[in-house]
Amino acid sequence: MFTDYDDKTIKHLNSLWNNFINTLVLEADKRKILSFLNMAGIVTIDDKTKKVCVWLGNEFAIGNAKKFFEKQLNKIVKKEYNPSFSVKFIVYDGFQWGKKHPLQLDLKKYLKVTDVKNTIKSKSKTTDVLSSFSTVKLDSAYRFDSLVVGRNNQMAYSSAVGAVENLGKLYNPMFVYGDVWLGKTHILQAIGNKIQDEQPKKVILYMPTSNLIDDIVYSIRKNNVTELQKKFKEVDVLILDDIQFLAGKERTQEIFHNIFNDFYTNKKQIVLSSDKPPRDLVTLEARLRSRFTQWFIVDIKKPDFETRIAILQKKLIEKWEENIDSDFLDIIAKHITDNVRELEWAMNLLITKRNFYWDLTEKDVLETLKTLGYRQVDNNQVIIGNPSAANTKSTEKFEQMADFVSKYYDITLVDVRWKSRRKEISLARQMLMFIAKKNFDWTLEKIWNFFGGKNHATVLYAVRNFERLMKNDSKLYNDFMVVLEETGLNKWFAGLK
Repeated sequence: MFTDYDDKTIKHLNSLWNNFINTLVLEADKRKILSFLNMAGIVTIDDKTKKVCVWLGNEFAIGNAKKFFEKQLNKIVKKEYNPSFSVKFIVYDGFQWGKKHPLQLDLKKYLKVTDVKNTIKSKSKTTDVLSSFSTVKLDSAYRFDSLVVGRNNQMAYSSAVGAVENLGKLYNPMFVYGDVWLGKTHILQAIGNKIQDEQPKKVILYMPTSNLIDDIVYSIRKNNVTELQKKFKEVDVLILDDIQFLAGKERTQEIFHNIFNDFYTNKKQIVLSSDKPPRDLVTLEARLRSRFTQWFIVDIKKPDFETRIAILQKKLIEKWEENIDSDFLDIIAKHITDNVRELEWAMNLLITKRNFYWDLTEKDVLETLKTLGYRQVDNNQVIIGNPSAANTKSTEKFEQMADFVSKYYDITLVDVRWKSRRKEISLARQMLMFIAKKNFDWTLEKIWNFFGGKNHATVLYAVRNFERLMKNDSKLYNDFMVVLEETGLNKWFAGLK
């Protein structure tokens, strides 16, 4: 089986698996990866069922892979390959202990860590400080030299480089804003990676704001906020992604304001990102908004046609070492206009199609656009729909929404999805069911599956009851509007009314 794959197809599948493992390492234990995924590999990609098939040697291995990595790998597949695809574990007897197979990645060699002697002390100090936070490892793929610079992000790029070269002095504090999937995270992590390379003794704390909220909430519950603030004093560079998620967290905003003041007073570098400029973050405290507006503010816009072509070409060369007909690239760049990540998703699909089916045709390009949420009409036309709206139907996006709601109410997502009947949890659950039905257009069956097998009548009651409660409870209505505002659904609700 799969003995007819040529070297190009094998290289493509290995490259994908390599990329997935590289991302998985950022958030999973290396020892578990070695223990349960060392004899695994991607054997095929099923375009019809939208599955990336990861095959292992036996059912025991699959059980462990599902237990430890299925959720994370699904997120990685959706983010790094295509949001319409998910992972599927299947037994393949070609993957067994003692047997070599060309589709297997040697994880023992790949995950080996080599410490540089002259940086051991600084790294151990950094590790000790960062262990106090819900930090996220910097992705080595996000560097300045891997960023395609165009008119849309030239100012952000130049400012970021300037901030690194004049740490804590020029462009400090720095506030980067722009719509989703335009490259804010790339810029932020590139800053962190550059400082890490050039000044390894600096302690760099990079984290999504949701993680910061978790740390602060936990410290409040344990009554050790002072200890958390002391730990921040040991950090040299603070990089926070998606600061808009501080919305509605009065106590958290107060603590963050104190942390910020300490960084600012001591001239330590601060970099924040948001999906909108400071003046539009109306749900944040006035004093925070006022501070943000005094920062060095730079935006990232949608890339123009030439920049989109350059992004596609750079990805082809650096990631895949491939070439694709320029006419096909023109079609992709013409229709995908406001999402850098979608450009990469399109390339992933096209490269896979070519490696499995040899020659690409214009039909393949149009099918790729259709998969990304664009509507196809006639034989050679594509109507530019709203791919972002189409993608909001995905479970991943709804999970992000559910995560935001749970953090907004200071409750756990597990409680929201499953059994707790506390009033605030019940209301959060009903809010999410209402959004799932009205905005995401989920069926009652899909909703009750997501929320732990609740029956259709329960879901229907929740949707109707929440709508009724909103009309009579101004606080609940305000909570609902904050959630919509911070997750970008406020325009939808205005249309719904």
